[in-house]
Amino acid sequence: MRAVRSFPCTMRYLPGFAALLLITTPPALRAQNGAAPNGAVSGTVVAAASGQPIGGAVVILESASDASVVASGGGTFLGRSLVSITDQDGAYRFAPLNAGVYRLLVRHLGFHPAVLQVDLSQAVPFRVSVGLVVNPIRLEAMDTRGTTTEPFARLRAPSEELRYGRLDAEQYRDERFLEGDAEVLTHSDVVEAVTLGETDLFRAVQRLPGVSTRDDFTASIWTRGAPWSQTRVYFDGLPLFNPVHAIGVFAGVNPDAIGTATFQPGVRSAEIGEGAAGVLDVTSRRPSRSGGLGELSVISARGAADWVAPNGHTALMLAARRSYIDFATRIAESLGADSGTYIPYAFFDLTGRFDAELGRGFGLEASGLLEQDHVDDAVPGLLRPTTGHWGNHAGRVSLLAPLGHWHTRTTVGVSNFTGDLGPKVDTAGIAASLPSHAPLSNSVQQTLLSTEITPHGNVAPPTWSAGIQLAVESQHFDGQYPRPYPVSGLDNSLVLDARLPVTSLWAEKRWGVGRHVAVETGLRLDAHRPLPNARGPGLAPRLAIRATPPGTRVTFTAAVQRSFQYTQALAPAGPSIGPDLYITDVWLLANDTIPVLRSDIATTGVETYVGAGWSASANLYLRRATGMAVPEPAPGGLASFRPIFVSSENRAHGLELSVRKLVGRLTMSASYTLSQSMQLSPSGISTIGGPYWYPSTADRRNVANVTAMMRMGTAWRVGGAFTAASGAPFSRFIIGQTACDSTTSQCSQPDTSALTIGLPNAERAPGYASLDALVDWTRSVGRFRIGAFLQLRNVLDRANAVTYFGTIKCSAASPPTLLPVPGGLCDRFDKGVPILPLVGVRVAF
Repeated sequence: MRAVRSFPCTMRYLPGFAALLLITTPPALRAQNGAAPNGAVSGTVVAAASGQPIGGAVVILESASDASVVASGGGTFLGRSLVSITDQDGAYRFAPLNAGVYRLLVRHLGFHPAVLQVDLSQAVPFRVSVGLVVNPIRLEAMDTRGTTTEPFARLRAPSEELRYGRLDAEQYRDERFLEGDAEVLTHSDVVEAVTLGETDLFRAVQRLPGVSTRDDFTASIWTRGAPWSQTRVYFDGLPLFNPVHAIGVFAGVNPDAIGTATFQPGVRSAEIGEGAAGVLDVTSRRPSRSGGLGELSVISARGAADWVAPNGHTALMLAARRSYIDFATRIAESLGADSGTYIPYAFFDLTGRFDAELGRGFGLEASGLLEQDHVDDAVPGLLRPTTGHWGNHAGRVSLLAPLGHWHTRTTVGVSNFTGDLGPKVDTAGIAASLPSHAPLSNSVQQTLLSTEITPHGNVAPPTWSAGIQLAVESQHFDGQYPRPYPVSGLDNSLVLDARLPVTSLWAEKRWGVGRHVAVETGLRLDAHRPLPNARGPGLAPRLAIRATPPGTRVTFTAAVQRSFQYTQALAPAGPSIGPDLYITDVWLLANDTIPVLRSDIATTGVETYVGAGWSASANLYLRRATGMAVPEPAPGGLASFRPIFVSSENRAHGLELSVRKLVGRLTMSASYTLSQSMQLSPSGISTIGGPYWYPSTADRRNVANVTAMMRMGTAWRVGGAFTAASGAPFSRFIIGQTACDSTTSQCSQPDTSALTIGLPNAERAPGYASLDALVDWTRSVGRFRIGAFLQLRNVLDRANAVTYFGTIKCSAASPPTLLPVPGGLCDRFDKGVPILPLVGVRVAF
């Protein structure tokens, strides 16, 4: 167990916990008129059962009115709350304080929280000691009307992060998931992950156990050795297809629009259908108060605004982001910069949500996401003149309604990925060696109608739920024949058109077996026409168990599930846009010749607390996926025609270890993953001679991550993140290249044609390591919070060789971009991000 089921409560809850100790000692002295206030609240936090002090507990003192807790001469800025972390003796202290009425909130992992009222009628010292009761596991339903339901969402000050951040995320996780490998991310987790110039959710997920990625330049997620398209990203229940900006560099979901972000690398709810390897489930943020924020980084400018009606019955949230490299380079060129400085590329996204209470238990929710990239000329050094756009568009409307003793949620939604690109008339001075994007029309769409039923009552999670869903998926592609390696003269094209309706019924039930075991079962039934690898209806059961032995703070978990995925990405569509980045992929939708991707996964784990604010966990997993479409893997010459794909089987297993410190001035996480992911080629490949096991392209055998953040006073945070991973596998292919400069890695002929390819993924790239640092400053000024940050990527300036893109003849090598191999050849790699400073400023109100 790693989560505390903490929820705001008043004194009327405390008798049920049988443990609140109040000791008050009012002194006789009073503050003199005109003197600075000398009010104080202090005490200790102890375990109620043993009386032992609890270090690392979070103690929040907040005003019960709109008044500040500190006088203007009190030595700190005005505010309505103060935060303290107990020392090793369990002690805390707040001073100086104004006279008034306060609330004292005490929280610690593994204990019930305590909330009590302190009447400091005079500005004098006051002592309050609190005993907390152990809360190892709660199996019965929990009323959550007083709890936060969106642990990522709040526009927080640093002090609020301690109250509403990771502890609420752990509460949310503990209430909703029995699976031990589920993760609930907070805004603090994303900041601590030191992402690339922005608070990037996808890059923060890459720091989690079992997750890796291709290189520094990609925000895509490799979950337990599976490719990016097998980690399905959902936005308010709608799937997003490759939701990234800047040719894969940044996440396409604005963090300011997120209410919750949960990552499940294995077993998850029966309500969620697709996601053969994992699911990143994102919900939009529900506005809680009128306000807003803005941030300007070296990457983009973004802002968010909330409006809540005075009666609280309607609310609106809008969040927008846009890159500005096109504006900046246009201005630089107009001020005398070299011709060709202008970069005609930009991305933007717009996210919105509207909530309305209609009365008598009815409610309306609507949300939408528009994220798009566009280019309208040559990109210097990367791409010949190209015009077009690509991105995701998703929107849904949900009606919440009572139905007797049940609640219903009926949703209508559409999610669409579209990419339309083509060459623009070439202009003088454009290097002929740069790639040119051929005409491309690519789209994947899902239209959804669903109804969910849960029992009446504000309980999270509900003891049971059920639903029906009708999804119509469609796909269109008209463009170059996809290849996983560079081939010149791709004059042949591929046209794909498919449509697949799927009707799904699902249900799940949770109950407790005694007081220390929880069980959750689920079943999903997908009805569709007969398809390869799913001739009949898709039956997808799930089972999750969590147990905490009496008298311990150790929790054991186990879970199994089957799932079906009907769309999967095959290979890049069009040329590589260096460093080995692609604008879009060719997607395949299951039909009479394309198989359904079926995945079976089993996990087991253990988690426990190992100290004040510390938790540790270990998880084992097994996954077997069939019907996986992969490029034809046979070695040999590449001049002859090859099929667009072959159906393969994937088998993966691994061990994931992690330690986290969630509260205190120092927060941190460390994880290590030992894993293997293998592909089975189909039989009948003459050059191999039958079935052949080879590593998956996303197979990284060893991955270690460490993140840490130190809070220095109320304004400063200093942090760092370290990642080390073994090299990713690749299939060596020989490029028709004759000569290269060993010092610059520049070659006399363009990289346009791969001649031969070796055994599938028989080689390994060099290992990877990078250390990133962060300094963050935030200050409250009246109703505003202002801040600034500095990131330093690759602090050690390590020269990582990241992505393989061909082997050439060479007489000398220049690591890390050229690495010698036998036969007078050199493997060519893209170089990772160099030491790179990134800055930004923000304001919230």
